Amino acid sequence: MKNKFSEQLSLALDRHKESTQQQVADGTHISPGQLSRLKNGSRNTDPQIRKSLANVINDFWLSYSGARENFGVLSFQNDRCLKGDMFSALMRQKKEQQEREAMEAEFENAIAINPNDRTPAQQLVIERYPREYAEEISAEITDLAKKAEYAGIPMDKLQEVIDKVNQENG
Repeated sequence: MKNKFSEQLSLALDRHKESTQQQVADGTHISPGQLSRLKNGSRNTDPQIRKSLANVINDFWLSYSGARENFGVLSFQNDRCLKGDMFSALMRQKKEQQEREAMEAEFENAIAINPNDRTPAQQLVIERYPREYAEEISAEITDLAKKAEYAGIPMDKLQEVIDKVNQENG
């Protein structure tokens, strides 16, 4: 069963055919069999191996996927529409953004209520909203990266911008 990272690993290896799977395995100090299991999702990996794979393959999307998995953020990129109908994916993203904005209003109303007086529905919104907000951030980064890619901006240049913002803002 594929997971988010294995899906992105498969796509990255397909995009970067200049490196063989043997070269990638050697560069990350894992066996070709282990790389195959990571690619097909039958084996999970630790953050260090994900980082090493992203560095060896030098793929923005793989790096981003590995970072999301480290922090438990949901994967917008797991949407199959991104691999085909980009317009459909963007329309879905807008719909999900509107739903998150509505949830944000519910969240703000719920946190204003004394914790002992909250309904179960309000408590559920409080528990769900941070994850939904993280998904929104992920979707925005994906949108930025896709637009940059379409504009011809190299992913390593975009990564430099994101790294700089992360350094400045933490």
